[in-house]
Amino acid sequence: MYEINGVTATPGGPTTLRFHDHGYVAGPDGHRDSLADKLFGEEAGCVTALVLLASIGLFSLLRKIGAPDAAITACLWVFIAAVCYGALLALLHWTAGVVSSVVFFLFVVVTLPALLIPSYRRAVKRRWGGGGPETESGWVPGAALAGVWHQTDPRGAVVITVQRTDGSVTAYVPPADKARDLYDRFDTLLRRSRPAPTPYQQPGHATPMHQPWQGQPQGYAPHHPGHHPQGHPYG
Repeated sequence: MYEINGVTATPGGPTTLRFHDHGYVAGPDGHRDSLADKLFGEEAGCVTALVLLASIGLFSLLRKIGAPDAAITACLWVFIAAVCYGALLALLHWTAGVVSSVVFFLFVVVTLPALLIPSYRRAVKRRWGGGGPETESGWVPGAALAGVWHQTDPRGAVVITVQRTDGSVTAYVPPADKARDLYDRFDTLLRRSRPAPTPYQQPGHATPMHQPWQGQPQGYAPHHPGHHPQGHPYG
């Protein structure tokens, strides 16, 4: 499995792509932290600890050099605020641990008797027994790819356009340093699922469209399902 994150999909928004041997999974980008993660995550705890240590040191220094009372008081209030915030973080993490334990206990109590039912037991085994990427939401088999192209949009960003056999089209805008890598992954899937024709086959008949990566892609051309961008086949 190979993962490329930080991709913007149209349609779809922020997306993470996970590539496997015979397909890929497109899902929400989990690397974009929410506001709650930033305020109450592990990094927030580290920052709070640093503020506590810095305020203690600064408070001692200000008193030693005879700084104005207003500066000493402000430093003291920073220390108090950091202590309160740290206590809130500790309480939230403890509460989350307790809730998780209770939910797990209830799950076990409800699930164990239900495991006596063969159909439920088989479903749980499929779900937790490593059913493979095909069972994940957003799974797209390589055989569903019809073509891949690259181009640049008016802002200069590289756009990877993927068309499926059902006619649907998705445009992916990866970080600049991952554009070639993203193309290579789609191109590999396309070639594996639709091998090149044998000599007696008519070229272009039930085969993917291939063109090697040619460095910086050319200009942007809008497209629609069933209409390939002019002159820039990727697959």
